[in-house]
Amino acid sequence: LEGLQIMGMLESRNLDFETVIITSVNEGILPSGKANNSFIPFDLKIFSGLPTYKEKDAVYTYHFYRLLQRAKNVYILYSTDPDDGLGGGERSRLINQLLTDDNTFLNIVETYASPSILPSLNVLEQIDKDASLIERIALHAASGFSPTSLSNYIRNPIDFYKRNLLGINDVMEVEENVAANTFGTIVHDTLEDLYRPFVGETLTEKGLIDAKGNINSLVEHHFSKSYGDGDISRGKNLIALHVVRRYIENFIALEIEEAKNHHIEILGLEEKLVIRLDIPEINFPIHLKGKLDRIDIKDGTLRIIDYKTGNTSTTQVEIVDWEQITVDYDYAKAFQLLCYALMYTTKTPLPAVEAGIISFKKLGTGLMRFATKPKKGSRSKDHVITQQTLERFTHELKQLIIEICDINIPFVEKEV
Repeated sequence: LEGLQIMGMLESRNLDFETVIITSVNEGILPSGKANNSFIPFDLKIFSGLPTYKEKDAVYTYHFYRLLQRAKNVYILYSTDPDDGLGGGERSRLINQLLTDDNTFLNIVETYASPSILPSLNVLEQIDKDASLIERIALHAASGFSPTSLSNYIRNPIDFYKRNLLGINDVMEVEENVAANTFGTIVHDTLEDLYRPFVGETLTEKGLIDAKGNINSLVEHHFSKSYGDGDISRGKNLIALHVVRRYIENFIALEIEEAKNHHIEILGLEEKLVIRLDIPEINFPIHLKGKLDRIDIKDGTLRIIDYKTGNTSTTQVEIVDWEQITVDYDYAKAFQLLCYALMYTTKTPLPAVEAGIISFKKLGTGLMRFATKPKKGSRSKDHVITQQTLERFTHELKQLIIEICDINIPFVEKEV
């Protein structure tokens, strides 16, 4: 034999080489140990005198040492990476035997090889504004900033630029399982159909009990509408169907208890609103638009309610420092609630309103109402959104929009 020969351990039987390179000498590979699969239990093999992994390990150990016997140069390679998928991490016991046995090889050199990794600098993306970009911003402002688009800017200006100005959304993929946004759409649409007969009416225990009987059919209808030809009869989709049913059933049960003890009148559902913002520093029209999930009056207090199928905590709807509401994305939900309150009270002037979120993952918490607090950790909270509250918010909102529309302030990526 001449040249480089690539062969398995058993193929090397009765052959001697001057130079031997053995790769993947890791525990679990050489020897393989208990890695062999068999339907016959180990104890039954022992009882019947059948060969086990021990005999196989002995065979490979013999061939390993036989290969080394007449070789002049031996290179034994193993991986120290436990995540390489090739049994890496622990070197073979055969290597340990060579290193600890004084009667075998005296001239053993250990070398550790690793790829050189150059440190990469994470340079934040920056997009300078020019006349064409300002024109695109003006078009977006004319159609209306939404609370979601402004929240995108607060989270990361580059996201706002790509999603809301360029219209580059996430890659559309075929849904084999119900996605989170589809899940939320189904909940919203089902609740709208359930509560539509109550618009302009007072919620009653009997009416809600009757509506509860329509939950199953409405959920299945909206699943079929939103999910198309997807199979909802089994697997994760069937679980999602039952989760939506349970969410809405639990919510209606809470509403029945509320209707027993309080006077609740539904004023509107999924109401679309658009208002104009007067900002003298900007020379093109600015609009704010949004869709309010539910407007009702509870015991004389007007409430704006936003449904969330995701997780929400009370700290996300409570404000201490007003300047943080347009800087810190943690307050995005409070920001959205105040946008809704501003839009509604601009169309329907009222001295005070309340706004809150119903999280279907935390129904037991009830309505998580927006609140202002004098300091963090304070138990003193003011849930009423007055005109003074909205004036303070409007000031911060306008400063945010001025920043977006300022040609001298580039879009700079935030580390999310």
